[in-house]
Amino acid sequence: MTAKLLLRYSPEALDKPILARVIRQTSAEINILHAELDATKGEILVGVEAPPAEIEKLMYLLKKNGIDAKKLERAVELDENSCLDCGACLSLCPTGALHTKKDYSVRLDEDKCILCEVCIPACPVRAIKITKF
Repeated sequence: MTAKLLLRYSPEALDKPILARVIRQTSAEINILHAELDATKGEILVGVEAPPAEIEKLMYLLKKNGIDAKKLERAVELDENSCLDCGACLSLCPTGALHTKKDYSVRLDEDKCILCEVCIPACPVRAIKITKF
């Protein structure tokens, strides 16, 4: 199972290798998709490949170590009713999350999306929306 977790760091947790310690305690494969850190706070969006029980264990360990961990059910959305299927977003997507089907309609594979937001300004009708954390 792939899940996206938003990890919010407090100022006290920023200088500790909490994520590295927690990764060693689980069998979850973690990919950092997006990170925004400064001296006062931090947010990291990670993709986790693991069985549901292991994801729950990971979230428990993160919370136990002072990191607010929230599972994101939907981080990006393509409004297929608004989309013109023009393809303006396709070549910009670095992961191929936005692609076309055989009928040339644009589709989104959320699991591949890294929330880089490059596609947002390219869409003439703003059919792609990112959930802001």
